[in-house]
Amino acid sequence: MSTISHLGHYRLLSVVSVGQTTQLWYAYDEPNRNFVGVKMLLPKFARDRTQMASLKWELKISQDVDDERIIKIHEYGYEEKTSFLVMEWFPAPNMKMILNKGYAIYASHLPTILPLMTEGLAALHQKKWVHRDVKPDNFLYDPDERTLKVIDFGIAQKVPSGLSKIFFVRKRAQGTASYMSGEQILGKPTDERSDVYSLGCTFFELLTGKLPYTGNSLNELLQKHISGGVPPVSVRNRNLTPEMINLLTAMMAKKADDRPKSCVELLDYIKKIRIFRRNPSGEDLA
Repeated sequence: MSTISHLGHYRLLSVVSVGQTTQLWYAYDEPNRNFVGVKMLLPKFARDRTQMASLKWELKISQDVDDERIIKIHEYGYEEKTSFLVMEWFPAPNMKMILNKGYAIYASHLPTILPLMTEGLAALHQKKWVHRDVKPDNFLYDPDERTLKVIDFGIAQKVPSGLSKIFFVRKRAQGTASYMSGEQILGKPTDERSDVYSLGCTFFELLTGKLPYTGNSLNELLQKHISGGVPPVSVRNRNLTPEMINLLTAMMAKKADDRPKSCVELLDYIKKIRIFRRNPSGEDLA
């Protein structure tokens, strides 16, 4: 953990979270007298050019997609032999933390949460960005204000088009195994429909309290994403409407062509349907 007390004019107050390569700090912008988040590389990655480039990439995407659902990143800096990002301070837990509290705690918020998640990704898709790491951890939700932010754009990419699509070179899979689409696992070109699949897996987990797929090994898990059938969500949550079940099944289709084309299109659907037959409660789950 960092022993640095300041980065430039930002005073580091407390560590909020620690990831594999970065740590997030609650910090104070002294000249402007407001609180911010500072995401800095861990000491062992302080001079890692790939990780430095990833932070700059996140800044680029945040600036390109100027939307209230996307966490706002203000600047990239290099001080005290480390790289860091300065971003808006949004004091809310991520959806994985909320999910871990139990379905009964958050179920009543789902008719608000699911459209907000879709709105955030739709903002990226309108600018032709694919997030590529859609999962509960990368959505912050404030249950009091009922507001949401999408975070972590380190592996996001532009939708391939033209020559980049024709001459695409298969790459190593990136993402989180429990949520990745088959085409992402296989290193094939990814577009907005890949995010739709991952969002479907995220919705499934939120609606049932369980991941759609598990396996005794990583390979078994990935193979289920590539070719396994869509788990019957209605067996795990008896309170879902047929329209929501059908939409979730389409989102998690193995063939990208069978999914909604983007979260822009998905948002139109999800705003028109009812998610639950009746007010959700802890009795919904099987």
